[in-house]
Amino acid sequence: MSASLISDNLLRPFQLEQSALRGRLVRLGALVDRVLTRHDYPEPVSRLLGELFVLAATLAGGLKFRGTFSLQVRSAGPVSLMIADCTNDGAMRGYAKFDAARVAAAPQATVRDLLGDGQLVLTVDQSDAGQSYQGIVELTGDTLTECMQAYFRQSEQLKTGLKVAVDRVEERSARRWRAGGILVQRLPEQVADEERMEEDWRRTMLLLGSATEGELVDPHLAPERLLLRLFHEEGVRVFQPLDLSFGCRCSRQRVELMLRRFPPEDLDDMKTPEGELVVTCEFCKAAFRFDEAELARLHGEPH
Repeated sequence: MSASLISDNLLRPFQLEQSALRGRLVRLGALVDRVLTRHDYPEPVSRLLGELFVLAATLAGGLKFRGTFSLQVRSAGPVSLMIADCTNDGAMRGYAKFDAARVAAAPQATVRDLLGDGQLVLTVDQSDAGQSYQGIVELTGDTLTECMQAYFRQSEQLKTGLKVAVDRVEERSARRWRAGGILVQRLPEQVADEERMEEDWRRTMLLLGSATEGELVDPHLAPERLLLRLFHEEGVRVFQPLDLSFGCRCSRQRVELMLRRFPPEDLDDMKTPEGELVVTCEFCKAAFRFDEAELARLHGEPH
């Protein structure tokens, strides 16, 4: 099997048999490259959004839901908005809004410099059941991963280890964006030997910490091989992976429903000099065009 054909764009759940710790590995290739290159973000914004994509996939993999799990960053900083979401069947999308001049002037590409004061909002939208759940994380770390770990400590009270990497890698004669991450959690269950569990946890965190950023994004290193390299003495058992793919839920019908909410005079203000209204999807950049006759039809007006 060619190294370039190694399985990619997936979420692989696993368990460490010796310590009964559970985890999830995420590997993103063409999926994250498509999103970041299509929008042509500055490199600091691309790295931040790539990290958000890994976190969204990793967290979604630990939930039982039918609908969409979303991570949204809102801030007063140079990057004012970022969204990454993942459906229960692995369809992902995302985008970022930013001030290019302020991003270029940021002293470093840390959360504090690019986002400043802000929040990371977790939302589970159970479309079938009509239910939703939301959690809020204050942006207090140097990376989104650190902010997420703080959320697990404070809100979920779950011991959680996270390591995430985003980088451009030489692949098929081109530099492409790749991202990857590993999460390990100790579940809140009754433990007969707390001291041993603490020892197992410390050992596992040392092993997780030994994973390099290069290994997390390496297109020639299979995810299963990486898990074995890190945790072979722990007895790694992997489970069926979830395939991840780009999937935007925009459609002309959805855009029409949105436009119906606007009064006709507001739609007139949105028209181009040629009398056309163009709505562009923030996620996939698809453009939906409406001429004057179509806009009149939306409001039931004769033309």
